[in-house]
Amino acid sequence: MQRPPLRTLSFFEAAARCGSFRIAAQELHITTSAVSHQIRKLETFVGKPLFVRHSRGVKLTIEGAAYFEAIRAAYERIDEGTNKVCRNSSRETLTIRCGVSFGLRWLLPRIQLFISQYPDIDLQIYTPTAFHEAPIPPIDVEIRYGPVIETGLCVEPLLEETILPLCSPALIKDRNILREPKDLSTFRLIDSEVSVVNWAQFISINRIPLLNYSTLKFDNILLGLQAAVSGLGIALEGDFLAGEDLAAGRVIVPPALRQLAIRRSLRSFVVQEPNSGVDKIIIFRDWLFEMLSEDAHHHDFPSHV
Repeated sequence: MQRPPLRTLSFFEAAARCGSFRIAAQELHITTSAVSHQIRKLETFVGKPLFVRHSRGVKLTIEGAAYFEAIRAAYERIDEGTNKVCRNSSRETLTIRCGVSFGLRWLLPRIQLFISQYPDIDLQIYTPTAFHEAPIPPIDVEIRYGPVIETGLCVEPLLEETILPLCSPALIKDRNILREPKDLSTFRLIDSEVSVVNWAQFISINRIPLLNYSTLKFDNILLGLQAAVSGLGIALEGDFLAGEDLAAGRVIVPPALRQLAIRRSLRSFVVQEPNSGVDKIIIFRDWLFEMLSEDAHHHDFPSHV
């Protein structure tokens, strides 16, 4: 007999136990829509509804309740067997290097999901800092921002992003002050020294007739984005990192600049070629790209408005 997609069972177990897609999503550190999508996928497989949806939450159907009892018993046996194996096995440590922005905005909220799926893998996460002098162990995986030019590396680009001009809604409350791209000269343009696409390049690529403008520059992407949220000017950032601020309405794309977007892959998954077949690295690589694919499928923020 064909088995259901195993990933859907963890979502079903959490939603059934919590009695809520929203609470299950918080526990799993993903979106409510992602939980709903996985439950629908499981319901399609079994050919019948497992939950009754209503305005205050969800409730198991008769079939769903029976299925939950079976799944819960199976999970208990899996946990028991896993604990026995873990007591007799050595743990592994995966060392990851990534930028502060990626680590804080994307990786950190999802770490609990990884370690719950792979409890035998301990994580060490390092970020590059200007004054970091203490020695660090060899890096297993790097999520690198910008181009990779070294040889001897396996490099896989992450998802392609849309690079957008972003500012606080309050900054352009008077919409007459930014009616066309050349009006950017009246604003301070926020740059990051590490950005793959800076304002000078953006202006050139989009052929904006802008020769003289004020700037505010940071050495950190998150600082530049926060400066835009604070109304200090207009920043330039990919929707991947800025998605949370866009969805919350803390920043918007000025209407006059909506057509001025650039598509680029800004980050890559990087490992040393001799290590590309190491189990713990393959596990993390597959998990990372699955999470990114799910995020792309469930983007619920307005990347072009």
